[in-house]
Amino acid sequence: MKEKELVTLRKRAMKNGGHSLYLDYSSCGVRTREFLRMYLVPEHTKLDKIQNQETLKQAKAVKAKRILQLQEGRSGIRSATRRDIPLLDYIGELRESYETEGKAYYVEGLAKLSNWLGSYGKRTTLKTIDKDYVKGFVRHMERSGRLSQGTVFLLFSILRTVLNKAHRAGLADGNPISLMEADERPKRPDSEREYLTLDEIKRLMAVHCRNTMTERAFLFSCFTGLRLSDIEALTWDKIRDNGQGLQVEARQVKTGKVVYVPLSANALSQLPSQGRRKGRVFTLPARSTVCEYLDHWVRKAGIDKHITFHCARHTYATLLLTYGANIYTVSALLGHTNVQTTQIYAKIVDENKRRTVDLIPDIGER
Repeated sequence: MKEKELVTLRKRAMKNGGHSLYLDYSSCGVRTREFLRMYLVPEHTKLDKIQNQETLKQAKAVKAKRILQLQEGRSGIRSATRRDIPLLDYIGELRESYETEGKAYYVEGLAKLSNWLGSYGKRTTLKTIDKDYVKGFVRHMERSGRLSQGTVFLLFSILRTVLNKAHRAGLADGNPISLMEADERPKRPDSEREYLTLDEIKRLMAVHCRNTMTERAFLFSCFTGLRLSDIEALTWDKIRDNGQGLQVEARQVKTGKVVYVPLSANALSQLPSQGRRKGRVFTLPARSTVCEYLDHWVRKAGIDKHITFHCARHTYATLLLTYGANIYTVSALLGHTNVQTTQIYAKIVDENKRRTVDLIPDIGER
């Protein structure tokens, strides 16, 4: 019977067809995945094959070193190699992990957090990070004058998630954010969710976007509520017939929750033509380019609103509620874990009703 290896060299598939190499082992009862930042490229040429052989050779050398450390009983492998890992390095590992899984939503958030931690100028490790470090980082973001209250809250929330993950992995003694008082933490801003009315959607469709795939994807989101990350990951096999019509059956990239979204005629009309119907439904350019196309398209339609791709999700929710959908049904369609999140849209619809009623002029007393 083959003896189980102390350290296993594994590889994780990447979107470009290559593979990221990492070591998988347990030390002091803690399972560790040590990403080596070494990559195997797709082998199209003899040179590619030689390059991969050299990369594997280097990776195996690191593996042999880890095995030796474990065999010698040097549990310091956990503290020296993992426990004292710099915070920025750990975030880099998480980014790489999510990148190989195609989770662009998490990659972008971690990248932004890394940039701001870098500008903070103070360095720390998972072992030494404390409440004062976090409080100072929050003040750094708030005083920069470059971030909205919402963005400060978002980056703070991402950092809290990172530290919780490190604690669960046994790489940190705890999360210092749990020691912060409520008034020391950035506040979530009152939500002002921009969205499009049905008339504004028609205006967009009348002028067209410079990039057809961006146009189709955005309008598809307006009629399904799918996030950009879910649109990017959507494949044709996730569009299925449930006996009553076609619907999207997909796991949300952000939450991991499976949603079932029936496709209306409006949504179906935005699906690209696909002969064999395999692979991704929408092939989109880089997100920054999508934003540029979208901004130009909105201005071309004469719509004076700051519209991002995520506004399509808000549009879907408000349209459903405006035309009489039950709030619990809308919550299920959006994949919300708490109906209170959906109630924000109900409040928007109620405010619209009030403004509409107030349009009737006062005719005075009789």
